[in-house]
Amino acid sequence: MALPVGDLAELFAAIVDIASVSGDERQLADAVEDTLRGAAHLGVIRDGDTIIARTDLGRPSRVVIAGHLDTVPIADNLPSHWETGANGAELYGRGTTDMKGGIAVMLRAALALTNPVSDITWVFYDQEEVSYERNGLGRVMARYPDLIRGDFA
Repeated sequence: MALPVGDLAELFAAIVDIASVSGDERQLADAVEDTLRGAAHLGVIRDGDTIIARTDLGRPSRVVIAGHLDTVPIADNLPSHWETGANGAELYGRGTTDMKGGIAVMLRAALALTNPVSDITWVFYDQEEVSYERNGLGRVMARYPDLIRGDFA
């Protein structure tokens, strides 16, 4: 199931509404992978519930941008909902402050930056909210150091 990438607010809400408590990120990882697989400028690799998407344009430098897919346990805060207040419309739900907004921005940027100045590696990783031994970023760093090596992260 590819995510709705046309409108950033709609994308953000769609990501929030996919439960992804640590250790149970598969549905969100599937959606991120499906969304990125359609981009001709990206190579996509999956390791468990971590998705790595990379440009390989032969640029002299590489930027690595990483963000986690998981949340802490749900506390009666799904599905998300919008409220209008003094600051305008605000989205409420699990992951709205950590880190599903970042995931939405990363996805939109990964799809939009088809000809970047530097090559870019995007890492959408699992199990950040738990012990380091389970952390998907640590796992892919150990398994695929060349895939996530960069000049700036």
